[in-house]
Amino acid sequence: MIASVVVPLDGSELAEAALPYGKALAERFGAKLYLVRVVDIDAPADVAAAARDYLAQTAQRLGMAADIAVRYGDPAAEIIDLVLELPDPAIAMTTHGGSGLGRWLYGSVADRVVRGAGVPVLLIRSSMPQREPGAVHAIMLPVDGSALAEAAIPYAKELARRFDATIHLVRVAETPEIYSLLSVPAGAPASADVLNQLAQQLVETATAYVNELAERLRSEGLRVEPHVLEGLAPEQLLAFEREREPSLVVMATHGRSGLSRVVFGSVAERLLREGTVPLLLIRPPEATQAS
Repeated sequence: MIASVVVPLDGSELAEAALPYGKALAERFGAKLYLVRVVDIDAPADVAAAARDYLAQTAQRLGMAADIAVRYGDPAAEIIDLVLELPDPAIAMTTHGGSGLGRWLYGSVADRVVRGAGVPVLLIRSSMPQREPGAVHAIMLPVDGSALAEAAIPYAKELARRFDATIHLVRVAETPEIYSLLSVPAGAPASADVLNQLAQQLVETATAYVNELAERLRSEGLRVEPHVLEGLAPEQLLAFEREREPSLVVMATHGRSGLSRVVFGSVAERLLREGTVPLLLIRPPEATQAS
């Protein structure tokens, strides 16, 4: 599932925050670790030499064998080209900046990497607290009942096996959406019983789904805890993350452009902006082909 792990670096300590995660993934999956730095296409030879020395020293400090690569050109394009040359690749990279997704992601390098590479990308915000860098004890797996969201399940399963971690399977029953979908004021007394029934049906459907999925995963020897939350997905998932403090969030991206509706202005973007946990984004084949 993961045979190559690529960690893009730019020479900063912020970018190096991804190194413990890249190393842990490579070790647990028996994968080859690649450290890459992209320099300007017109960079003189001494700049490339310095970049190569930096990568070699970084690999030595990491205490793990790693291939190093200095590439010339556009950072996102070169990272994508590199991973396309590798077997079963994944990328671990830091998003810079204290607000939003940071300069590495928001409309820039990591956004283009996630969109263009079509491989799993582990994003670590530079401002996230590093409790146990690289350690994975518990995995938060948000699902919404769709096949696209379920594309993240195989990765969560394999990570749980490799790290001996517990999967927290989380689905949010977005009951407040009933009011907007029906265009009925929330306080309308005549509709209260109908809305309550619809809300209860949403919760029951979500509960049945996560319980069934949890049993299926348990039958494969995994430790799984199902959770059904009620409310708006971003707020509920953030609250769950803060309360339970999982080591990692694994989720699929949907849609046709960029990180898509599940990121910009929505769930994953909120988790990156306001959360405290690294996020592994999985692009389903359908989303990759539709880009």
